[in-house]
Amino acid sequence: MKNRYLLATLAMYLLSFIPAKAQTYTSGNLTVSIVNDTMFHDSSYCACYNDIYYAVTKTGSFMGDVIQFIDTSGGYLIQTDTNTTGASTWTSYNFYQHFIVADLQLVGGVAHFNWSNYKFVSGADTVFIPNLADSFYVASPCQYSTITGRLYADINGNCTYDTSESWLAGVTPSLYENLASPSAWYGGGLSVDGYSGYTMTAQQSWLINGTVSLDSSYSFIFPSTCFIGPYTFTTLPQTNFDFPLQCSGNLDVQCWAGNPGFARPARPLLMQPYVSNLGCDAVSGTLTFVKDSRVAYDASLSAYPADTVRGDTLIWNYTNISSLSAGVYWNSFMSDLHLMPDSSVTIGDTLCFHIYTQVPAADINPANNDMMICIPVVTSYDPNEKDVEPKGDGPTGDIPSLTDELTYTIHFQNTGMAEAIDIHITDTLDSHIDPSSLKILGASHLMNPRWHAGNVVDFQFPNIWLADSFHNEPASHGYVRFKVKLNTHTPGTQIKNKGYIYFDTNPAVITNEALNTLVHTTGVATVPVKAVKVYPNPATDNITIENLQDGQLTIVNMNGAVVLQHDITATKTDINISRLPAGVYVLKTTNKDGTANTKFVKQ
Repeated sequence: MKNRYLLATLAMYLLSFIPAKAQTYTSGNLTVSIVNDTMFHDSSYCACYNDIYYAVTKTGSFMGDVIQFIDTSGGYLIQTDTNTTGASTWTSYNFYQHFIVADLQLVGGVAHFNWSNYKFVSGADTVFIPNLADSFYVASPCQYSTITGRLYADINGNCTYDTSESWLAGVTPSLYENLASPSAWYGGGLSVDGYSGYTMTAQQSWLINGTVSLDSSYSFIFPSTCFIGPYTFTTLPQTNFDFPLQCSGNLDVQCWAGNPGFARPARPLLMQPYVSNLGCDAVSGTLTFVKDSRVAYDASLSAYPADTVRGDTLIWNYTNISSLSAGVYWNSFMSDLHLMPDSSVTIGDTLCFHIYTQVPAADINPANNDMMICIPVVTSYDPNEKDVEPKGDGPTGDIPSLTDELTYTIHFQNTGMAEAIDIHITDTLDSHIDPSSLKILGASHLMNPRWHAGNVVDFQFPNIWLADSFHNEPASHGYVRFKVKLNTHTPGTQIKNKGYIYFDTNPAVITNEALNTLVHTTGVATVPVKAVKVYPNPATDNITIENLQDGQLTIVNMNGAVVLQHDITATKTDINISRLPAGVYVLKTTNKDGTANTKFVKQ
């Protein structure tokens, strides 16, 4: 039996050098002959090759006659040749095919070559090449092995896989191998089982070293204190190359509205209200946008019109948003509004918009679920700028030395005469900022962040095709928004930051420098120890205010006028607001510890 098996194997090996294809095919005046059909294995490239060369002859030919070689299954032209001599019997030897089968694709040591659905065409004559196949036995193919590990949401933060933790959908590691040969056929695909495990196939015959790593963009979504590679190796197989990404189980729902940073009288204004969740537990709810009454909303020109409209109030429904969501805009729900300031808006005015969403019971930061955005009305403005929140006081942007976080927004606009295909923004973070704390809060378009160095981040907008301001001014704007933590609280420290915006291959457009200075605060604090709670919000007739301390309560409308004021003598009070006009109001509470501002909406 053993000898019979060896003989059969030897016969397969020898026959693999004999062309299995017929030699000549003819139709009308066109004849196609296979003049060379060879198969061989190249161990340095770890691949098998099948090279086929054709002689194509046409009788009754003429000067300028054309022969085409066509792949009929793909519908594309492979090669073409033209009679440049005027010979009536014209033969072309310029047609060939080159097939490759990697050693990784061998089945039982055999490379299977399949070729079909090809034809040669010249005038009215067409020669079809029939469906044929060849096989080639490889005695010593390159060897492969595996790399295994787990990639999972480390919910409890112990850097160890627990059975309750699962694979992060859409997150995959990548493999790179440095090989001694020029082989391009070194790696295999990635497979994932139902228990957060993955398996990679790697080449070991020519292995010098290699790495398994995660794309750097994942670190912006799932920052981890655990070791998450890159893993290096010089031998195979390898196991336990684990990636425990720390996806918080806490909720952090927040909302905001992307905007160009300014408005112009009687000119379209695009805004992008959105809600996002940096936690892993999914949330559903509604996003509410209360527009300035002097701005008209056009649903027909809005990419994502509101589900419900009640006067100046626009409402959208969203479902199952979390850091594990498959989607764009950093797992956010984003709308897109076309707004138009009316004729009453003049230069120097300010347009204010209120954005809010429900606060889940476990939300770790309720303050970012309710935002007021006011933008100036101008004639001219630098559209490529950098904003910082809090802005601080005075020309040096003074902020309390105990400030923990800063939020930056980089606005950009294509002011050219044609679409910008690719845009990227480079930002070098100040040395007083902790780079590992950076979290993406939103972006106007699909965006891919990358770390260039320890504190240099690049926000890439590939294939953005951003409209130019000459042809479509409202659609010519974009932005990216992120927050960072400070690594110092020393008074006198200055935190500076600016962005470099690259439109295609043009030189960088440099934004203004956002400046903050940490100062020692004395006397009245800007934020009270105990924040007040106002509900319901929005309200129609009455609001309830809790967590009050002895002091004064003031309600101010968006024009700055005081509409109600009285002393605080209890920790909780009810106020009738039925006579107030519908709109957005600011509730100011002042006590011995400081002042707090809380927004609410009267419907």
